[in-house]
Amino acid sequence: MKITRWLLAAFLLVILGGSLLLTLSPDLTRWPVAPTQPAPEKGSVTLTYLGTSTILISDGHTHLLTDGYFSRVSIPRLLFTRIAPNSQRIEHALAQAGITSLDAQLVLHSHFDHAMDVAEVAKRTGAQLLGSSSTAMVGKGGGLPDSRITTIVPHQPYSFGQFTVHFVPASHVPLPAPVEAMTGKGDIAAPVTPPARVGAWEEGQSYAVVITHPAGSLLVQGSSGAVPGALTGYQADYALLASASLGKQTDHYQQMFMEETANAVGAHTVIPVHWDDFFSELTADVKPLPWGLDNMHASFQALAGRHNGDFLVLPPFQPFTLQARSPTVSGQ
Repeated sequence: MKITRWLLAAFLLVILGGSLLLTLSPDLTRWPVAPTQPAPEKGSVTLTYLGTSTILISDGHTHLLTDGYFSRVSIPRLLFTRIAPNSQRIEHALAQAGITSLDAQLVLHSHFDHAMDVAEVAKRTGAQLLGSSSTAMVGKGGGLPDSRITTIVPHQPYSFGQFTVHFVPASHVPLPAPVEAMTGKGDIAAPVTPPARVGAWEEGQSYAVVITHPAGSLLVQGSSGAVPGALTGYQADYALLASASLGKQTDHYQQMFMEETANAVGAHTVIPVHWDDFFSELTADVKPLPWGLDNMHASFQALAGRHNGDFLVLPPFQPFTLQARSPTVSGQ
């Protein structure tokens, strides 16, 4: 009887500990957070972080969005149900960000937390959807016509207003085998029609994007993985780098990642992305991923400690104006 009570107590402690690890999050205050800025001057470029790897890039005339994931499905629903875009959350996030129209959506890879909402966002904003052949299948399954979907060619320039966009081959950060099996590593061969299991949104090809403009340039890396040499010949003032799971990787991996991203393009400022708890609704004071899923401090240190320049966190929904300090030359 006593052994049974001890086992029950141990089981309850494990459940409690696991719950706390999935609830408690690191504190952002030890890291430099961008202050609120005045309205941008005419012709400048602003970035607005919108959770995960979703970033609004605008010069006031042309508006680009990387990914576009706002549904932010909870972990229980992700594990035990079929999932689909959440129209209410999409509409609310677009309204809060002031997004009424987009010229293009640039999809970095096709996992659910990058691509599940792209067709719904494109329908509401008129965006042209650009990405891999897997992303094209997500767009088609979501009801976008072929004319609104561009399957990209790596290193080919795509022009929108004064912006030039290059998609550059990248890779995904290593995931535990069960997570990779659940989320999908391969290509999407047929249209994905929601609701569907999370694994329907397989990764496909991962890309980084280099975006240049007369007022500044940036690299966006949607997962903490890079292809050696892929960014040779590109330059960018800012490197927006996914931090999720980077702190769990080896020192060698972290060093290689920085050398092949921020250092490769000569960025003067590193901005972490994909650090927020994307299993909860996006708010201006969104928490980082909880301790049970990531160690944000280790991931941020992997970026900041290997970068000879500025490191800055962008709060969601707060526009940040680029300051160009290096030539905006791109391409191969």
